[in-house]
Amino acid sequence: MSIIINTNVPALISQNALTRATWSLNQSLERMSTGHRINSAADDPAGSYFASGLNTQIRAISTVTRNVQLASNMISVAEGDMQSIMNNVERVKDLAMQYSSDTLTDEQKDAIKTEAQQRIDEINRLAEDSSFNEMKLLDGSLGASVRIQIGTNSDPATNALNITGVFDNANAESINLIGGASDYASIDEAFAAASTAAKFIDIAQESIDVLSKRISTAGIYQNRLESISDSLLTKNENLNSAYSTIMDTDIATETANYIKQQLLQQTASSMLSQANQNGGVLALSLVNALA
Repeated sequence: MSIIINTNVPALISQNALTRATWSLNQSLERMSTGHRINSAADDPAGSYFASGLNTQIRAISTVTRNVQLASNMISVAEGDMQSIMNNVERVKDLAMQYSSDTLTDEQKDAIKTEAQQRIDEINRLAEDSSFNEMKLLDGSLGASVRIQIGTNSDPATNALNITGVFDNANAESINLIGGASDYASIDEAFAAASTAAKFIDIAQESIDVLSKRISTAGIYQNRLESISDSLLTKNENLNSAYSTIMDTDIATETANYIKQQLLQQTASSMLSQANQNGGVLALSLVNALA
């Protein structure tokens, strides 16, 4: 075995081992500090690419989940206001049944007509006032269909839900109670006599049926949105689990690796010191032997 001074190969080997151990130790410290197994693309290029795609999907699902929740809230507001409108229509029907009997005094008839008119005014006010996020819900301004983005892609067949039959105009004319397609243009016409009031009973019932159908439709969409929300939550859970598998640090494994690299670092440091000392001491002893 040759003895040399300029190049201490054992020391270089120990130094390389020390460098690798120190790098691995620092990597373990970083992973445990951040909680991420991948802190840069260099740590795992393929894993980083896959995790980036998963994170994009997770963000998209979070967005459409909010869309679904807001749509559900929007329908709930419209449904509640339609129920209030229907309560008023039902009261108008009750008043028509009272008026259709010839057992009332003129004063009582005037009181009934006054209340009926107030109910019509309230129906129109509710239809005009119903709103969500500064959008009118029951005045017909939203149109025949309201589009909700429920998926993460652009294909409308699987990523959009069109809500119809819920946000139609719900004022007294639009539900065919007074004016428009109704047989009576005003409460005064509907309550002109007991016979007209009797006919108006059926008209009010038809308006109630219109509102009942819309409220039922709102409930159907609520159930569908709930199902969509459940599906999105499940998908979000599974994607987050996959993302965690790739990105998150296994603390138990990393702690064991940290301790291992600590021992290797200390051992390599000790061996480097020993290699530097041994080569020099042996060479010097041979030189001294020549003296």
